[in-house]
Amino acid sequence: MSFSGWLADRIILQPTRHDIQAPGRKPLLLSHDGGKLEVWVHRVGLDTLQVPELYVLEFPGTASRAEHSTDFVEACWTQKSVEIWSVNPPGYGNSSGAASLGKLPAMAERALQEIRRVAGDTPVIAAGGSLGSASALYLAAHHRIEGILVQNPPALREVILAQTGWWHFNWATRVIAGQIPTALDSIANARRSKIPAVFVTALQDGIVFPRIQRQIMDAYGGPLKVLSMPDADHDTRLTESDFEQLRSLTGWLYNAACAS
Repeated sequence: MSFSGWLADRIILQPTRHDIQAPGRKPLLLSHDGGKLEVWVHRVGLDTLQVPELYVLEFPGTASRAEHSTDFVEACWTQKSVEIWSVNPPGYGNSSGAASLGKLPAMAERALQEIRRVAGDTPVIAAGGSLGSASALYLAAHHRIEGILVQNPPALREVILAQTGWWHFNWATRVIAGQIPTALDSIANARRSKIPAVFVTALQDGIVFPRIQRQIMDAYGGPLKVLSMPDADHDTRLTESDFEQLRSLTGWLYNAACAS
């Protein structure tokens, strides 16, 4: 890996490997790239003992982990049983290897392969907040899934170029932005995607600026619903009013996924 590629990984990724208690979740270790890929599985809904009506493949954000609870993914469904598979990318938790942006597409493909095997004909939706949305959009553009649910999605190259305060020289910013893998170009992936999608966007986001999120939404090639949070920053939690609106949108997403 080049120094600039290594630096891009260091700037964007914040991997951890410490133990995290995750009650109610079951760990799976999938074979991947000569090592292991860790996935944590749990169910939400009105009757989690029932066969799942929907599978959600979730990718966590840059400093998050699969063991963490993610409200916008977990608290928005009205189905009786939804099974959520949350993936620790390489370098996170018990997933093998070093953390690297270049490893995210293959990680997403391996997790999708396994959840597809289990889900059979049941719809699979990819979900992710912040950095996790890049993996969800990659799958939407290149593989068969029935829908996506993302929050504050970054176009990684544009986010780096917008943060010019990090560097004294603009050329350094451009060099690092140029190391973002083409497969993770969320604007291009959005343009290529044709499946139903729900986007949650914080209009006061100081990390992934709203104008950058808007570029992805404007490019999106499939049916799209948007929940805008006018006063929210990047990490602002959804209110009950937000969840009421989001449940309506994910109800539409579920119906569209089942019809596809």
